[in-house]
Order: sequence, then structure tokens, then C-alpha cells
Amino acid sequence: MSKASWCLVAFFCLAARVQAEEATFRYTAAIVVERPAAFVRMRLPASAYAHSLQPGLDDLRVVDAHGERMPFAFVPHRFESKAEQRPVTLFPLPAQPSGEKWVSPVEMTVDGDRITVKRTSGRATPLDPVHSPGWLLDLGERHPSDPLPQSLTLQWSGPAQFSVELDYDMSDDLRSWRYGGRGQLMALASTSGPLTQPNIALPANPGRFLRLVWSDVEGAPVLSGGWANLARQLESTEDAPSELRFAASPEPAGKRPLDAASKRALHFDLGAALPLSHINLQLAAGTRVAPVCIEGRRRVDDPWRNLAQSVFYRLERDGVVSTAPPLALDAVVRFIRVIPDERSSALDAAQTVLLVQADLARVVFAAQGEVPYTLITGSLDAPAGALPIGTLVPALEAERSRFGEATLGAWTEVAAVVQQVEAQQRRAALRPWLLWSVLLAGVAGLGFMVWRMAKKGSDKLSA
Repeated sequence: MSKASWCLVAFFCLAARVQAEEATFRYTAAIVVERPAAFVRMRLPASAYAHSLQPGLDDLRVVDAHGERMPFAFVPHRFESKAEQRPVTLFPLPAQPSGEKWVSPVEMTVDGDRITVKRTSGRATPLDPVHSPGWLLDLGERHPSDPLPQSLTLQWSGPAQFSVELDYDMSDDLRSWRYGGRGQLMALASTSGPLTQPNIALPANPGRFLRLVWSDVEGAPVLSGGWANLARQLESTEDAPSELRFAASPEPAGKRPLDAASKRALHFDLGAALPLSHINLQLAAGTRVAPVCIEGRRRVDDPWRNLAQSVFYRLERDGVVSTAPPLALDAVVRFIRVIPDERSSALDAAQTVLLVQADLARVVFAAQGEVPYTLITGSLDAPAGALPIGTLVPALEAERSRFGEATLGAWTEVAAVVQQVEAQQRRAALRPWLLWSVLLAGVAGLGFMVWRMAKKGSDKLSA
């Protein structure tokens, strides 16, 4: 290859390296600090996702008035614990035959998704709770999303004073049992009032049924009730999702042709790939029932994927309107299409609105440097800019109540970056031609060298 060709190759390699090292940010938005503090929190709007060019918002930066970077981190959600109590059902245990297994005082039947627990049929005499060796506790049917009980609180009718140990086994089906642990109940009389210990701690995964067996039947109390104690984790109100509304829009034509479902579907463009937690349909006035299939995708040329199937409705009865609850949906998509069931009517595109609850990110930054602060984004090659939250705010829970608050202003484009991006696009379009030119120049140079060598050889032969 000729010297000129090598120079061209070196030039393009150097240009590509410089381009990779210098990240440029195309969009900026002013940060309006509404409540100053050492750490300032800001909920990002959906427009931040629309202007970011990297998944996970990796190209976000917070800078001060001089363009110096401010350290920032994404704030994780905070959950509040709500204590709940659920009543349990108690059954006295029959006496255990010597050397035999316990006989259950109840039986469980399963019919599809329905579970029924009732006393064992065919028992001639009722069980005596006073002389019972223990109790069978039914904690009740549990939905998969329900929290697990952490402890039991028991109630008794007597005696006034006692102290008794117990062992308990656990089961999900009254057939297979596993050892749970040991506990102690106590009631003591004192001048200041009764002192009681009515609680039993439970392991991490208790079964639906517990079989309590007294260590001392004569000194044991007669149980009259009980509650399962659990803690439900609720998302803090400050972390509630943002509700957004979208009107239907024509499905854009990409590299993939529109399929048959597109003719019946309503298409919605969210403007950016948003992290969704719930969706709902606001239907036209009147009574409407819409069984639908919901599909989504991130980019126009991605294939549609099924997200959920549901029935949305709007019912009018005696002047009262009831609507379907929001549908829980864990997905990150930009485009959604709602396909009505073929056995139902089409949806009115002009009067159907998509309601989206988006779990938009929150950032917190250290208020150092000089105001005003700016959020910048829109870079394809910038490395991730956020710190771990524990690095920026080590005592997060203690600091949350002292966070300042900020909002984001309107977005603007940086003219110099726009020109640079356009120039890069032009260079990218010319790059194949330039590479072909380098290749042809190299081939021509190689051919010229071969011709020179051949000519010298022929001159020597003729001499």
C-alpha cells in the first residue's frame, strides 16, 4: 500500500478514536430548585426518557453554571410497612394413639381454585378442648401476592396463671408435615395487672396449617381465638407512579409490514420507552365492555410481543358509572397496541384514551458548585454517569426527610452539537466511499509497483 493510503487510514482511525473519547450531549433542560438543601431530589418527567439516547438513562448528567459535573444518583423506592392481623381458625386435636400419627380433626378438599376446610366427617362425639393435647390452626388461604405471616397472637379463656411450652409442626395440605419450632405461652397475675406472653414467632415460610402440641396438657390454657400477624409493604406516597394520558395514533410503517391485527387495533405512542406499572382504557360514554389483547414494543421495527389479556369496561347503572380497575403491567415499552377480541366490537379511536401509570425515575444530586443547575442528555457514547446511591448518600433513610425538591424545565437543543451530529452523519455516509477510495488507491499502488518490477526485469533481460 502506498504512503498516501497509509496516511488516509491513520487519519480515519484517529478521527474514530477522538470521536469515541469525546461524548457530546445534544439536549439540555434547566433544573428549577424549589426547595434548597444539601441534597436535592427531582422526579424525571417522561420527556427525559424521550431525549435520552441510552437505555437506563445512562447518558444523564447534572452540571452547574460552569459546566462542572455534579454528583448524582438514582433514588430507590421507599416502602412503608403496614401491620395487619388476620383471624385464624382453631380446632382442638384428638388424643394421639400410642405410636401412631396424629389424626387430623379437619379435612381439606380442593375443587379447581377453591379450597374448603371443614371438620372431619363421621366423628361421633365433639372434641374436648379442655383436655386436648394441642390445637390445629388454619391460617387461611393465601394469595401469591399476600405477605407471609411473621407471628401468631393467641387468646385463651383460662386459667388465670400458667406457663406452658409447645412444639409446632407445619403443613400445606394436612398430609405432609415438617417441624416448625418451639414456643412458650405465659400468663401471670400481678398488682399492676396481668402479664401475658401470647405470641409465637414463625419461620420464614410457614405452611397454611400449624399443629400446636402442649408439653403439659394439664397446665395448658384453653384457646379461644388467634390472629396471624403480617406486615404488608406499601409503596410510599412520594414514590407513587406518574399517570399519563395518550390518544390513539396511526401505527407507523417500519421495515416490517403491517399485519392483519393492525387493522382492528388501536395504536398508542408513548413518546419514549417508559417503565410501566399499570394501564387502563378510558372508554367512550355509555356501557362498554372491551375484551382485548395488549401488545408492546420498544422500537418501530421490533416485533410485537404479548403483554397481557384483559377486559376493560365502563358500566352505567341508574346514573352510576363503574369502570375496570387498572391492569398491573411490568414492562418497558414505547409503543402499545390494543387489539379487541374478534367477537367484540371495534374500539372508537377518537374517544378511547390510554391511561398509563409510569414508574418514572427520581434522581438526587449534591447541591455543590454554582447555580443554575442543568440536566444534559442525548449522547450515544457517554459512559454511565450516576453514582451508587449508597456512595452519594450513605445514610439514605435518615436523609430522605431533608431532601430538597426540584423540577425540570423545557428542553433545548445545543446548536453546536446538532451541527456536529449532522457532520458525523455526513462523514458516516461518505465513509464507505472513502474506504473504497483507499482500497482502490492501494490496489493501484500495488499494481504500479508490480509494473515497475516487471519493467526492470524485462530491461535486464534485453540488456
